[in-house]
Amino acid sequence: MNTSKARDDMVTTIGEGFRGPDGRVGYLLRQAHQAFRAAAQSALGPLGLTLPQYSVLSVADSEPGLSGAELARDSMLTPQTTNEIISLLAAAGLLERRPDARDKRLRRMIITGAGRDLLDRARPAVHEVEQRMTSSLTGTDLAVLRGWLTDCARNLTTGAPTREPVPQKRELP
Repeated sequence: MNTSKARDDMVTTIGEGFRGPDGRVGYLLRQAHQAFRAAAQSALGPLGLTLPQYSVLSVADSEPGLSGAELARDSMLTPQTTNEIISLLAAAGLLERRPDARDKRLRRMIITGAGRDLLDRARPAVHEVEQRMTSSLTGTDLAVLRGWLTDCARNLTTGAPTREPVPQKRELP
């Protein structure tokens, strides 16, 4: 018997069993994240960017002047990974490390014009992946999803719900 074929027959398809609506929320969240990450990386590859590099550039653009540690936290990357990315982006002329006015040991991260140009080309690629990911949702559904995801993260970091859950009536397709 071909064990490779037997294993292929046992693979659970996305949307079925533990990989579908009855699956554990944590697993489903990771499954969605992995699918998004792979699709976004594929879209960014032709631009010479990785998804973590895109994240650092995007956050540096949205919040100019963050320290490396703040940039790591807001990019949701480890400090070590962020430091490596900052070094690569700075060497490529996409990000600048500027001294802090009050603390000479601290460096503030500022996106350069070249970094912003690259980010302007990368954003549509990532947004297209996000649109594909949420294409089956209405505008209202997407707003609810954003609220739920924000609440989930907030509930785990603060320990207390920030608002009363709103029951949603929605037929599943």
